[in-house]
Amino acid sequence: MLDVAATGPLIDVRSISKLFQTGEETVHALRDITFGISQGEFVSLLGPSGCGKTTLMMIMVGLTSANTGEARIGGRRIDEPFTDVGIVFQTPELLDWRTAQENVLLQIEIRRLPVRNYIERARALLAQVGLEGFENKLPFELSGGMKQRVALCRALIHDPEILLMDEPFGALDALTRDQMNLDLQRIWLEKRKTAVFVTHSIDEAVFLSDRIIVMTPRPGAIAEIIKVDLPRPRTLDQKDAPEFSAFTKHIRKRFMDLGVLKDG
Repeated sequence: MLDVAATGPLIDVRSISKLFQTGEETVHALRDITFGISQGEFVSLLGPSGCGKTTLMMIMVGLTSANTGEARIGGRRIDEPFTDVGIVFQTPELLDWRTAQENVLLQIEIRRLPVRNYIERARALLAQVGLEGFENKLPFELSGGMKQRVALCRALIHDPEILLMDEPFGALDALTRDQMNLDLQRIWLEKRKTAVFVTHSIDEAVFLSDRIIVMTPRPGAIAEIIKVDLPRPRTLDQKDAPEFSAFTKHIRKRFMDLGVLKDG
């Protein structure tokens, strides 16, 4: 457990800017980003393609560097990759020749931890996401949603302090995506990991988040930070409620004002 002051954020992002050099062109990806994330909080980065959401998330844990500004975790400046983290990408990135359970345990092997100590935890996590009985299936025997559940278990197997998710459900069909949102919310409520979730989906961000960081088109900056004070656990029926719709309408209007959405 990280040593975090009671009043301080676990993740502290201060004046982050990022430039990329592509040939002779300089691309300004992020501009003066500042925010904090409390321990156990679920925060979504919501914005259009190319606004720097993924880059920002990678800077937060030291997987890429900023040109200006800094990120701190537990008060410590991040100058190298932070290891107490689990990451779920848009595609599951499973190894075809390994079973579901073996893919989950790959995280343990990479970290050079004793695999035998984590076998029961791997099986319990797979059961928790509805994959009991599928432990010995190979990836080609699993649906897209099942593969992403395996990837989520792999990110959680070592009990990380921070969970990063980069559009993990973007490639799934609508029904599977709804189920994955429910599964993720349930797991998060049980584990209370500090979660950072990148998404294009307004509904998904409102459904999952404690707060939503709304980002502008490139160069990515913070347009607004929205506190989602809807009760938990949230149900799919709540998406039809006026309180839920008020959040989605507000965010859509914000994107209209930014020119991200255009009516007619």
